[in-house]
Amino acid sequence: MSWRDTTPRPVQDDVDNLLDSALTLAEGHLRDNGTFFPFGLAVDRSGSVQVVDVDAPDAPRAKTMLFAALSQLRSDLRAAAVITDVALPETASSGIEIHLEHAHGIAIGVLEPYNLAAGQLETEPLEGHTAVRAVW
Repeated sequence: MSWRDTTPRPVQDDVDNLLDSALTLAEGHLRDNGTFFPFGLAVDRSGSVQVVDVDAPDAPRAKTMLFAALSQLRSDLRAAAVITDVALPETASSGIEIHLEHAHGIAIGVLEPYNLAAGQLETEPLEGHTAVRAVW
């Protein structure tokens, strides 16, 4: 059974919009800079998507701080995501890792494996899995 089978359409739309925004921003950073520092996205009560950044010394600390920042904002949010650039040693590639949550109760992890060579970004199909809630 898919999470979509038991999830109201407006919640699905929030999650889909957040995923699209996350991939668009992360892929843009990869094309422009070859990498990216972890960042967050939040869907506020009106449906607007906002970027959430933290001032952290390194990527692992940034990821932890983003979850903490989004948790503090959760009463004003409908959905949130934390996006990180990860190494995939088993395939000698990298990936865009997206942790998505919705106030409705959904927590999903999405991975988009990619290769970047000579400024060309080649992505592979998305992989999804159930995630543990970290914001709500």
